[in-house]
Amino acid sequence: MIQKEKLLLIIKREYLTRLKSKVFIISTILAPVVMILLLVLPALVVTMSGDRVRQFYVFDETGAVGQELVAADSVRYRLTDTVPDSLRQALIRGEIEGFLVIPHELLDGEGRALFFHGGTVGMTVTSRIRSDVQRTVRDIRLDRLDTPAEVRQVLADRVQTEHLTISAEGEETAHSEFYMVLGFIMGFIIYGAMFGYGAVIMRSVMEEKTSRIVEVIASAVRPFELLMGKVAGVALLGLTQFTIWAVSGAMLLAVAGPLISFFYTPATPETVNAAESAAEVAAFSIPPIGPMIWIGFVLFFLLGFLIYSALFAAVGSAVDQESDSQQLQIPIIMLIIVPIMFLMPVSDDPASTLSIVLSMVPFFAPILMPVRMAVLQIPFWQFGLTILLMILTFVVLIWLSARIYRTGILMYGKKATFRELLKWMREK
Repeated sequence: MIQKEKLLLIIKREYLTRLKSKVFIISTILAPVVMILLLVLPALVVTMSGDRVRQFYVFDETGAVGQELVAADSVRYRLTDTVPDSLRQALIRGEIEGFLVIPHELLDGEGRALFFHGGTVGMTVTSRIRSDVQRTVRDIRLDRLDTPAEVRQVLADRVQTEHLTISAEGEETAHSEFYMVLGFIMGFIIYGAMFGYGAVIMRSVMEEKTSRIVEVIASAVRPFELLMGKVAGVALLGLTQFTIWAVSGAMLLAVAGPLISFFYTPATPETVNAAESAAEVAAFSIPPIGPMIWIGFVLFFLLGFLIYSALFAAVGSAVDQESDSQQLQIPIIMLIIVPIMFLMPVSDDPASTLSIVLSMVPFFAPILMPVRMAVLQIPFWQFGLTILLMILTFVVLIWLSARIYRTGILMYGKKATFRELLKWMREK
């Protein structure tokens, strides 16, 4: 029988000791800060860099395209009679930032415009120039054909497509891209937690083993209770940290729209169709995230953590140094990496047979099931069966790991092999 008082004492020790550590405090604070920086800094960089508009010379053989470009944007474009060879030399000397060559046959639908620069122009600028030239040539050709204004409007209009989902409750706007990204984030968070907290337990076991403290503890507590206490204590620590991060994340999501709208409204938009893009960003809002997504995330995080922590603890008890654990960790690492390889197929078709089967495998479910739950409302039987399978898997693994643990923690100076681990599992 498990002695509850001793088990709770071990859980409390593992939890409080690590809760007060500097590593825990710093990592807990830094994660929301990093989230804010990732949200704001890219937008801030775009805004700050948007004030500088580069000027490019235009050598025009058509006699029309260059004039229209300058008329539309005299700051960015400047007509020149200097031949391309001389412009090349000026570009090499750093006297100009770039130049356009517009061949005379471009208005006849032949040839191509050439844009030369010194390699310091990014994709945004090149996309803007390509769009400007294409729009200008199109307008001139339409003018030559005396195209009616109505036809021009048809060509300029953008076709809007709205994605909707239909259920028994009715229709609602779908946000597939957002929920897919959300699922990916949840999957990668759990992926990182498996490695991070699993390594914490493994190192904890090795430290106690090498310092011989475990000999004293083992004389008062059964190895199974000690293992369970360590796993449960670190699990509560991880849940505490993720609760703090979840609250911080929810607060960030609430202000994400206004932040993005504020920073992504430059005076001189640099992107293609910038005015329309700015309007879309200004209306940006975070779609609602249902409670089942959060509940599923917490459950699969905890169960996945328990499953892999039991395995990492067994590895830690079988070796004296972290360098000796590499070979024994390979099967565990492969079990964590494999579901990452299937993230894209599962998110693209969450209702496929492959997605259902993979997401219900206990070792893969912690990463793949949250992705499916974010993108798709999965049947309750799949959710319940997966939870049941993971609980059963944990019970079996913690029992097997405890058998390895009771022998391994008292062995020193010897690197265990897979064969020896199997032998320890069979010992009574």
